[in-house]
Amino acid sequence: MQKLALIGLGASGLFALKELAGADIEVHVFDVGPTYEKRYACPIDQGKLTVCPPKACSYCAPGQSAGSWNDFKVILSASPVIGGRLYDLVGETELQKRLDMVRATILQHAPCEIPVVKPNSEDLDWIKKKATMAGMVYHYQELLHCGSDNAPAINTSILNEIKAKGSNIVFHFDKKVVSVARRNEKFAVRSDRYRKPEEEVEDTFDMCIVSVGRGGAAWLTQQEFYKALDINPGQVDIGIRVETSAFFTEEVDKRFYEPKLYYRSRHSGDVVRNFCSNPKGFVTPENHRDYVLVNGHSKMYEKSENNNFAVLVSKTFTRPFKNPQMYSQTIAKIANMLAGGGPLVQRLGDLKAGRRTKSLTNNLIKPTLEAECGDISLAYPHRILESIIEYLDALDKICPGVAGESTLLYAPECKSYPDSISVNKNMETNVPNLFIIGDSSSWTRGVGQAATSGILAGEGVRQKLKVGMPGASKLVPVS
Repeated sequence: MQKLALIGLGASGLFALKELAGADIEVHVFDVGPTYEKRYACPIDQGKLTVCPPKACSYCAPGQSAGSWNDFKVILSASPVIGGRLYDLVGETELQKRLDMVRATILQHAPCEIPVVKPNSEDLDWIKKKATMAGMVYHYQELLHCGSDNAPAINTSILNEIKAKGSNIVFHFDKKVVSVARRNEKFAVRSDRYRKPEEEVEDTFDMCIVSVGRGGAAWLTQQEFYKALDINPGQVDIGIRVETSAFFTEEVDKRFYEPKLYYRSRHSGDVVRNFCSNPKGFVTPENHRDYVLVNGHSKMYEKSENNNFAVLVSKTFTRPFKNPQMYSQTIAKIANMLAGGGPLVQRLGDLKAGRRTKSLTNNLIKPTLEAECGDISLAYPHRILESIIEYLDALDKICPGVAGESTLLYAPECKSYPDSISVNKNMETNVPNLFIIGDSSSWTRGVGQAATSGILAGEGVRQKLKVGMPGASKLVPVS
């Protein structure tokens, strides 16, 4: 039997595995996270802590809290703008078909009823008018919010179904893949224990699916096969995590939960957008080992008094610059350095006035994350911060109070994507039998399309097994 290596078990990897369960190929799954039953332990849920620690616990560390573990928000609409670029790859009909499969799977395995957030015509008229008057553009979406507290049960149930059908699957949890290299027509995968490295082990595979997420962008560029890929410099999103009162955003929250509002900066022309809104949620650190980012999540049952969301400025670089990931990581590390190793927080009023925040005592907005007070402008480019301030001032016309002095800004919130990789409609690269899926492919930016890319890859592997594994078919070039 031929062998396939699946590297990473986030949303894309899990749904690829679902397609491959029972297929005529031996699948080896490598994931740096522990087995699923060990991923329940959020110290806040356990009552051990009241707020997130300055550096993330294992619950929120990359590799074991991909989007389907932390907040678990799924965009269900086939859009050319939000959630990724699979619309350009497979078209609206095929994308919506796979998103409907993702929806059905999640709802089937949910431990409770999870409503699909679908705005009605009255709400759409309301937000379009508000957005237009604020100089913003609203993009329609249907949304499924599962919550961090439901994520373990859903993921575990999906995996148990896969195990029941997949006698062809071998799991390697708590294993870090050190390298993937081409050996003639095969792939040599070197792995080691993640937490207690001892001795590297190498195995050879006929096919390989890479699903390492945004956190694996730098790792991907270091692999031997990377130079053979058809690529262009990718996008980075530099931004901040905003935390404000849920009272300011409640009119929008109750209608949409997370409206997608885009804005073009007047002074730079950069596109600015909101991302990952968490009504009555919590700000949390995201530990990438070399640096700590901020993120946000919300739960189905436990609520705060705040709303948090990201405001991101998208940048795509041109020649001669070739390392956008290093650019965003450098900004993140500078912010961490100013904060003594963790996240930085500043009042919006202080940022606008050009002064450092020294204390949050008596601030109207009470933080849900303990972060070091400081001055974000010492770490971020002026162009980025001006665009973010413009965005918040525009959003204030829709949600009065959001741009108030007491609103909190956390840094760094940076999204690094791998370079834009050309793939065919089954996510296969120009290197035959090498598939790159999820956010590590640069084609997706969220759970819904990440899971869809996994389905596409799984379908592609099955097709290749039927016809004897030919080389990669026609690629769809990067835009």
